[in-house]
Amino acid sequence: MRDSDSPSVSHDAILEMILHRLTDLDSRIGDLSEKLHDLLSQLAYSREDLTGAEDEVHRALADEIGAFVGQKLLALSYMAQHASGNGNTKKRVAQILSKLCSAYLAPSGVELARARRILRARKGDEVWRAAGQAALHIKNVLDSARSRGIEFVWDYEFCAGMPIDETKQQAWSNCDPETDVSFVVVPGYIADGERYLLQEVFTDDATN
Repeated sequence: MRDSDSPSVSHDAILEMILHRLTDLDSRIGDLSEKLHDLLSQLAYSREDLTGAEDEVHRALADEIGAFVGQKLLALSYMAQHASGNGNTKKRVAQILSKLCSAYLAPSGVELARARRILRARKGDEVWRAAGQAALHIKNVLDSARSRGIEFVWDYEFCAGMPIDETKQQAWSNCDPETDVSFVVVPGYIADGERYLLQEVFTDDATN
């Protein structure tokens, strides 16, 4: 995909390409959702071995959340960045994605109104609808898991200006893992003291 500042590609055309890509990605997330649903259903009938059953569910749930963030929320971040007309910088996309994660993965539940404000979506437009569809998807996933007693927490804690802690973090996208952490892009996923999803962090380097 070409950068939004290319004169031969309009913002509307780029937005259309992103939305088309977002639709294509739904099939993969749908497969993960089906797998997770099956595991959650099995969990209801395997109370004798909760440790093993819950571990498998946590892994499947972490996979689905990772795919949701890396596909749907990332696509929404690119939409917002292209719509702003400020150029497709890696750091700006990461900042938007970080804010979307805090809205869609809020401890109290999905904050759709805040997500739409972050995206600067206009009521009824394609971005507005895409934001709503993403919210419905992740809400169904998380509500289904928690209704069956699956408990976990998001890990946003980090130390700015420190090297990556490989026990809980990894560099986001193509950030340099040898440089210091600037901010958390995607939170970690922790359950029963075990980390199922590492934080994805943005690092300070000269190419941002």
